[in-house]
Amino acid sequence: MNLNGTEKIISTLKKLENTMRDEIFRKRFWFDFPELPIALYDNERVFLAGYPKILDGFKKRGSILVGEKDDRFYGNTTIDLEGYQVAIWDLTTTDASISFGKLLSYIFHEAFHSYQKMKGEKRWANELQILEYPFTKENLAIRTIERRELIKALYSDSMEELSERLSKFISLREYRRSIIGDALNYELAQESIEGIAFYIETKVYSDYESIPLKYSIALRGRNMAEINLKLKNFRLSCYAPGMFIAFILDRLDESWQKKYMNSERYLYDFFKDLVSVPKKSFNPEEIPEDVLKSSQYAICNYNELIERKFSEFENSSGYRIVLKGTFPMMGMDPMNITWKGPYILNEHIFGTQFNGIPLFVKRKNRVRRIEKEFRFDEIVFFSESKPVKIGGFIEIPGIRRLKAKLEETEREYILYADTEG
Repeated sequence: MNLNGTEKIISTLKKLENTMRDEIFRKRFWFDFPELPIALYDNERVFLAGYPKILDGFKKRGSILVGEKDDRFYGNTTIDLEGYQVAIWDLTTTDASISFGKLLSYIFHEAFHSYQKMKGEKRWANELQILEYPFTKENLAIRTIERRELIKALYSDSMEELSERLSKFISLREYRRSIIGDALNYELAQESIEGIAFYIETKVYSDYESIPLKYSIALRGRNMAEINLKLKNFRLSCYAPGMFIAFILDRLDESWQKKYMNSERYLYDFFKDLVSVPKKSFNPEEIPEDVLKSSQYAICNYNELIERKFSEFENSSGYRIVLKGTFPMMGMDPMNITWKGPYILNEHIFGTQFNGIPLFVKRKNRVRRIEKEFRFDEIVFFSESKPVKIGGFIEIPGIRRLKAKLEETEREYILYADTEG
């Protein structure tokens, strides 16, 4: 699908809007899926459909609003745009060969997050909880076996087999809960939010492209049984189990969606309560040796990756810029972070405030967390150009002008915030 040029983008956006305006079509996927604003954007422009008013700086092109891209538009997600949830998609992340059905499924995924926000959904993950997640050989090995049982449950041929597989799956997961405690909530939250959005995406793709649903599920869940899990993709690996659980719920209770939205339970716990299967005992000595070895290999590989990424960052070219103060977390891309102790390496962006002024560092950066808070006391990144003093301000080329106290050495510049963020 060609998305080069304004007319092509507007035409595609209108087609997306018209397709998603069909209430019968939307409700094939979720019982009360509403009509919501959507936007496509590139490095320069934003194209907005279904928005109820004209935004400052935007002009109407028929039913579409067109304006310049700003810091509000980043990533593929949902944003609060002056009081309205809008599903946004960055066209620079999309391959030119993408089909309309696949793009539609991605937009539905993000629009479902808009729906979740509108409904006051509270089951979102604490994205920083992953910093304390126990990546142990035993936990990861049992998780692999557990995921395989979930696959077998989804594709079981009888209710008797389904019950047996679910009993094994739930027993394995509850054993993991007993050894890692509240750390499991990170996975449960991702399943509850991203897993269900993934389920919506999969159904839309299957329906629009007239592809068998079993194929579409298998395509998106293709890494569910993998032994050699790449731990850098751990967050993403939590999506498919949520999707699988949702499809099993489709089989068990046609009104589960409404019941779930009236519940405060994580998707897995809601599901466990509904199926009510007997628990089986589990002996960790039953874990296959090849799964244990692969889990240890994944941990070693990830530790090597962490050391390499942090080393590469510290050896970056340019001038080392250090911001010191107390900085709230206003935005980050949790799909693209690496962590070590209190330090988080952001591949693309970190959003915060410096002296109360919004600041977006749109380049690789390293931040230091204050204990277990959503605040940080140091931000480090590299710049090809030196910061420049302009009156009482410091201009960091490509970042912004900041009011700060400056200390400098030959290749390092330290800026101190005057107040807490």
